[in-house]
Amino acid sequence: MFVIGATKKVQDKLNYEIQDAESYKEVPAIYQWHANLFTLKRKQCLVLMNNETGLNLTLLGLRKQQFDHLDSVIKGSLRQLLQTLEVDPSIIKKMEEQSTEIHYTKTTSRQILGMMNEMKFMIEAKTEDLSYEEIDAVELNQFLNQSMLFNALKHSYPAETFVKYFEESSA
Repeated sequence: MFVIGATKKVQDKLNYEIQDAESYKEVPAIYQWHANLFTLKRKQCLVLMNNETGLNLTLLGLRKQQFDHLDSVIKGSLRQLLQTLEVDPSIIKKMEEQSTEIHYTKTTSRQILGMMNEMKFMIEAKTEDLSYEEIDAVELNQFLNQSMLFNALKHSYPAETFVKYFEESSA
């Protein structure tokens, strides 16, 4: 199961019931995420960040029907991200198995929200001179996961931290 801590902006867009975060304290942090919404080039964008590793997914230009089926959008987009980052297929399979059930709660971590804000500023800076049509979402997500360091991750990259988590947990 995935637990996604949604900011108020995200909650307002969802057609899903917001659950009590306390009910999901036992879910391992690797299967917990935070979601935030921001506007880029006058388009709605959703940022998801993994609580354990900082692995993140930026979805650009979401429309109402995508918010109506956000579970499916997240599952498919996460699979694509992990494939793009060349994550081992066995890890992708584990994540897909856990994502069959998704619950939304309020946010629970200021640290993750701070990292997401850092990411938002980086996205804005990286796309500043581009029109919306010129933004390459795959390249942007690769950059955010393979080239952006976070202090909270002890100065390592999210993709690296994600893979390392699974290597250490299966050792």
